[in-house]
Amino acid sequence: KTEYISCPSCGRTLFDLQETTQLIRSRTDHLKGLKIGIMGCIVNGPGEMADADYGYVGTGPDKITLYRGQEVVKKNVNTAFALDELIDIIKGDGNWIEKV
Repeated sequence: KTEYISCPSCGRTLFDLQETTQLIRSRTDHLKGLKIGIMGCIVNGPGEMADADYGYVGTGPDKITLYRGQEVVKKNVNTAFALDELIDIIKGDGNWIEKV
């Protein structure tokens, strides 16, 4: 099953962390052996998800930066499209399987 790393949330969190985490889980929880980091801000997020395969990090109002490991793949993605972009990255890497 997919593992998730998320921060505890604080005043710097730039989106509804619980709602976003649930949404990401609902679309990716069938993937095998992946670890996805979901972090509220850029301050501690990248360090806290250091061992994640993919990351979803708030970087500004309605903006997300997406990671592959510790590498930034896409910056300033609008939150409305960020989850689909993350899934596209996972698919592009060959790590996606369709939900049964």
